[in-house]
Parts: sequence; C-alpha cells; structure tokens
Amino acid sequence: MVTKAKRVGWRDWMPSWKSLGKIVLYVAVLYAFQALIAVPLTAYLLGSDYFTSAEVVEPSEAKQAAQDQCHGYLQQKLAVEQVEFPFEEDKVWEIGDGRYLVKASALVTGQDTLAHRVNYACYVKYQGGDVFDAANWKLRGLDWLMAEQTQ
Repeated sequence: MVTKAKRVGWRDWMPSWKSLGKIVLYVAVLYAFQALIAVPLTAYLLGSDYFTSAEVVEPSEAKQAAQDQCHGYLQQKLAVEQVEFPFEEDKVWEIGDGRYLVKASALVTGQDTLAHRVNYACYVKYQGGDVFDAANWKLRGLDWLMAEQTQ
C-alpha cells in the first residue's frame, strides 16, 4: 500500500502560541533592560571624570610638574636625609586624561652610608588647577629598586 506524502504548509513551521508569547516577552525584557539600565549606565560612565580631560596645560609644563611631584613622593616614601636627582635619563610619558608615568633615577644618601642609586617608577594623576601645586596631584603608584652603590 502506497501512502501519499503529507503536504507541508506555512502553518507547520509556525511555533505554538505559547512559544511565540515567550519570544515576545524575552524581546520586551531585553529592550527594557537596554533602554532603562544599559544606556543610562553607559551615559553615566562616559560623563564621569575618568573619561573627561583635565584642564588644558602646556605638555612640557605638565611633564615637568609630574616629574617634580614624583621626586617629592619618592623623598617622602624613602624618608632619608638626602635624595638628589642628578641623572638626566628621566623619562615622562603622558598616558592621557592627566595621567603621567615617570621612570627616573635618584641618588640616596642615609646616615653614615654610601650613596645608592635608586631606580624608580611613579604613576601620578593631575586633577586640575595649578600644575605646580602638589595638592592638585594624586599619587597612583610608586615603586623603586636599589641599584649600585657609589663613592
């Protein structure tokens, strides 16, 4: 006995009303999440001070001020009698948004000890206002390594 193949129509490909309702509900929830949570949160983050730039300052002045602030922070952290910065190989990079990375060396002399060369890296952020005012800078990171002793 030969059976005829059942004819397939467009209604055979349609999901049930229950499944269709779930899809519509999921799309509505996704739209509400995007409209009420994702977009306002993104707008808030973009408007925060992390993405806004500080005052426009001459780059050479800001780099010099960042270097000076790092020198001061190093002197405070080491708490020794004498710290000198005689080396000319200091490097200052502007990362953006008022953030600076300083790589430099210092000559540190303590009580009755030989001078030590200290290589250090400093990460500071300019917060606006007078570039040369220490209150307008924030230390984000400071690390150093004692190198060789000198006479």
